[in-house]
Amino acid sequence: MAYSPEHYLANKERIKAAQKRYYQRTRDARLSYQKFYDDKNRDQTRARKRKPKTELN
Repeated sequence: MAYSPEHYLANKERIKAAQKRYYQRTRDARLSYQKFYDDKNRDQTRARKRKPKTELN
């Protein structure tokens, strides 16, 4: 049985769609974890970014 160009293209499209779904799902999860961390540690992050006035002179 020969591997036809139609089968090749169909398989390629199917793989591309699966990869797109996977990356979208993992991106959404990663962003939600980052938002949870940012919300939880907002005060520490803000304090770390703020410089004391004595160091500015």
